[in-house]
Amino acid sequence: MAEEIIQDRFDLLAANVEEIVLLLNNQGEVLRASAGVENWLQLESLVGLSFPLLFPSEMMTQVNTQINAAIDSSDSVLAQYSMKLKESPDWVELGMKEPHIWQTRCQRTADNELLFVIADRSEEVKLERKIINQAQRDPLTGAYNRRALMTVLSQSVAQAQRYDWLCSFLLVDIDNFHAFNESFGWDAGDLILQQLVANLHGFKRTADFLARYGDDKFVMFLPETNIEQSGLAAERIRVMVEELEIPFPQGDLKFTVSIGGVTLGDAEETHETMLRRAEENLQVAKASGSNRVEIDENL
Repeated sequence: MAEEIIQDRFDLLAANVEEIVLLLNNQGEVLRASAGVENWLQLESLVGLSFPLLFPSEMMTQVNTQINAAIDSSDSVLAQYSMKLKESPDWVELGMKEPHIWQTRCQRTADNELLFVIADRSEEVKLERKIINQAQRDPLTGAYNRRALMTVLSQSVAQAQRYDWLCSFLLVDIDNFHAFNESFGWDAGDLILQQLVANLHGFKRTADFLARYGDDKFVMFLPETNIEQSGLAAERIRVMVEELEIPFPQGDLKFTVSIGGVTLGDAEETHETMLRRAEENLQVAKASGSNRVEIDENL
């Protein structure tokens, strides 16, 4: 009779939720299982297996910890697991066909068994990441925006100071951009911005960080880069842009950039002081005729 009552309770719960619901004994063996809306899960093959052993070693430890905490508590114990196919062969055998992010809770029942509930948060997490990414991106060019830039610069410069690392960055400004917009129209200006970012993305290294700093200004952060290397990178960018020709209905568009480069200096330097020096170097480049590179000379 007790067995039938447990079965009825489990069936009632499983019938009213979309999540995967498992009933485990204290050793982690799956006694009963419901797939919820996860039609891929092969329930017959799952029942009778050791639940923790279905996970890779590091994750198995986390699952065992969650189960043991639930055994010792009357509260639900929560944990999240990122399920990657190549690391989850046992789950692939049970029908898993794509990666999942599982939000789980484990709770001891009145019969001293364990209820393990698995909610798939994959789409929710993807949406959260998309929203965060959109909040950090410039909608026109796809480059990171100023807010994202200031966070990265602050953290990266502080880290470089702490560990005595090198870092530099380049402030890239389109020459006579506003006059260009007035002569050719905003569509041409937008096209120039987009093409510049596309070319800078093709130029930068994986670890470099590119962001839109202002209307016609971009910052490229260069970790582990000294003053000579940053100067060479700046000159390559200047020449690359000078040689660009962008097709446009009124004729090919050509433009140039001026670049102010800075390298981390003394121990008191911050990302704000580096930005100020980059602006000063940029103004020198523009005052010297534009289409120029100006970098630190005193390091």
